[in-house]
Amino acid sequence: MKYSQLFIKTQRELPAQEESKNAELLIRAGFIHKEMAGVYSYLPLGLRVLEKIKTIVREEMNRVGAMEILMPAFASKENWERTCRWDSVDVLYKLEMSSGKEVALAPTHEETVTPLVQYFCRSHKDFPMCVYQIQDKFRNEPRAKSGLLRGREFWMKDAYSFHTSQEDFEAYYEKMKEVYMTVYKRLGIGDITHITAASGGDFSKFSHEFQTISEVGEDMVFYDTKTGEYFNREIVPSQAPAVSYQDTEMLPRKDVEGKGIVGVEALADFLKIPVEKTTKTMLFETDTGKVVAAAVRGGYNISELKLKEVLGCKMLKLASSETVQRVTKAEVGYAGILDLPDEVETIMDESCKGRMNFETGANRTDYHTINANFGRDIPEPKQFYDIKVANSGDINPDTGEIYEISHAIEVGNIFPLSTKFSDAFRFTATDEQGKNIPVIMGCYGIGISRLMGVLVEVFHDDRGIQWPKSVSPYQVYLAPIGRDQSVYTRAEKLYEDLQNSGIEVFYDNRQDKKIGPGQKFADHELMGIPLRIVVSERTLEKNEVEWVERKSGKTQNVSFDDLKDNIRAFCHG
Repeated sequence: MKYSQLFIKTQRELPAQEESKNAELLIRAGFIHKEMAGVYSYLPLGLRVLEKIKTIVREEMNRVGAMEILMPAFASKENWERTCRWDSVDVLYKLEMSSGKEVALAPTHEETVTPLVQYFCRSHKDFPMCVYQIQDKFRNEPRAKSGLLRGREFWMKDAYSFHTSQEDFEAYYEKMKEVYMTVYKRLGIGDITHITAASGGDFSKFSHEFQTISEVGEDMVFYDTKTGEYFNREIVPSQAPAVSYQDTEMLPRKDVEGKGIVGVEALADFLKIPVEKTTKTMLFETDTGKVVAAAVRGGYNISELKLKEVLGCKMLKLASSETVQRVTKAEVGYAGILDLPDEVETIMDESCKGRMNFETGANRTDYHTINANFGRDIPEPKQFYDIKVANSGDINPDTGEIYEISHAIEVGNIFPLSTKFSDAFRFTATDEQGKNIPVIMGCYGIGISRLMGVLVEVFHDDRGIQWPKSVSPYQVYLAPIGRDQSVYTRAEKLYEDLQNSGIEVFYDNRQDKKIGPGQKFADHELMGIPLRIVVSERTLEKNEVEWVERKSGKTQNVSFDDLKDNIRAFCHG
């Protein structure tokens, strides 16, 4: 590629309304163009990076026998209703065709792939099997931000496996973990990407995410140094550290008026008590209509995922204001754990254990109860639970280790689907005796365009991008400098020679008097191509080029005779 053939131009100024580093650098370097929030065009250089990421993913999927297909972006409403997800997936784009028929723009393809495979595969001899696609997908994200990390239109690899035994599924699931880690290793992020236990959602108890450690990551991962395990914040087993205050005797319980106080910090300041003495109580309703009061120590939030598991319910929602008023006799915001009616089941987090003289909502509008105590004011629960969202300083209750916590970006996930979707479509296989047996499924996703953004977040400096060699749009940035035409004649010859040798070259052949060496070098550093080769009058005198490595800054002179071999060794090193 010659710069003169490229219609885009690099930008010096920062793009407006872009806070993320990946969007800023990719736009300035001419890799992408923002069309609207969460939607980008991929320009020639950006498309080359995207295609190289796809190639790596495709090669590793093919290596384990997965078969590539391409399914339509449109998905029928009937199929999504059949799996009970038409009204429950809030990021689903819903469209009306000219006929009045409703369809979805699928963010995921279980509703399409399950009946597709069912049409062709009925016998146990047809299994196991796995299909995948690399496709443009759509999510109606309420907060499209962070450049390519959270988009409304994005590229994704989604795979779906089908099995006739749990043992076979589990073996394939473990194999897919290896596939993913190989992908990330080839992308240069293998050493900072970790398999992380996460929620299984409606499908299973656990799934697994692949989290790349990054300060800009929205996720928090918890690492146990003793076991080597990583956990997503949503599901990490968590024990709160002991409270720091030391009360030795019970104080008189009393109700204190405190109207319109928002947040436990403000409440603690008002009551002149430590945050640890406050109690957050929230009321929920289950799918069976049961009302539940869940309580955690101040400073923590309630994990609905953990609470659902404790209750063993399929659905959980915040109680309506009418329900709150009925069971507490107070407005929303003043619920507490004292004197609740028998119909309310109370679940307390273990962080509430061992406290004296704690605060709780008074179940009375505008009032808070202080100096409440177990035994005197409320029976101590027979069992405390872990229903909190973990915080820094929390302990793994199984090992006693304080977790190490890192911010991270999710770059992939794998889910055991069990028979949720095959059951919805009555998809079974016949065994050797002709009897119907269940089909067990798994799904496996990698965000292709998100990976492009992650690589920029991880690999950049104050001058621009530093692409890993495996996905850089070109291997070499060739920059002739000076006014002597012989320099450009020799550079042109070198460009053709390298191209013909299979080396990918971006040739900055601009000869405009306004384009000096400084701008060419700055463009190279912004674009992030791993190697810059400079041809000048001075280097030609010695039959050499100047060799500059983008990441390390290493500079040396290399003879024309050795150049191709050195480039090959550099690119594959």
